[in-house]
Amino acid sequence: MKADYSNQTDIFDPKSWIYPVHVIGAGGIGSAVLFPLMKLGVHEIHVWDRDDVEPHNIPAQLLYRTSDIGMSKVDAVRAFAERQEVQCRVVPHNEFVSEGTALDGVVISGVDSMKSRHAIWDAVRFNVDVPLYMDGRIGGEAFGLYALNPSDVDEIDAYEATLFPDEDAAPLPCAARTVIHPPTVLAGHIVANLTHFARGIASKPSLNVHLKTTQFLVGNSRPVQ
Repeated sequence: MKADYSNQTDIFDPKSWIYPVHVIGAGGIGSAVLFPLMKLGVHEIHVWDRDDVEPHNIPAQLLYRTSDIGMSKVDAVRAFAERQEVQCRVVPHNEFVSEGTALDGVVISGVDSMKSRHAIWDAVRFNVDVPLYMDGRIGGEAFGLYALNPSDVDEIDAYEATLFPDEDAAPLPCAARTVIHPPTVLAGHIVANLTHFARGIASKPSLNVHLKTTQFLVGNSRPVQ
């Protein structure tokens, strides 16, 4: 017996969805967004990450169990999907994304450094096979999201204004860098953007949220560093 998606098809209809989704980074953001994408009915998800599951990943990264420690994150994600019995093909890539990486469909960046973010941007910029690129960023209890068509010149200029060297990022105390709820909330916004794209609804170009102060900015504000 297969899952019945009839209650959601006005919001997202898996039968009408034609794109693969690439989730780059299977850490806080990636692990939080993968589960709802699987449940939503996305048929094919490519997961890119070179890291293994470590003990400090268990509290703040949604998919992993203590029994996954030592396993590559991408293999742990595929095993998670198999346990859920979702109608989704998970393709693991235990490697970094570079300028020459072939990406298509919807690309979601959940990396934690500007160096990695620049590499992903080099792979999607003016890539006509990528109609939607989303870049999520988290720092403590704050998060930002940028969504754009990476072949649109105006959107490219606005997005590139948010890229800067890693050394310019605001430092956070070691014990305040990551916790489970910000990536979980951010994942909801990422998946909502994907469903809007599926229905031809334009996404806001940027979103900034601080969960401690309840500050919520939408529009052309600069995303979280």
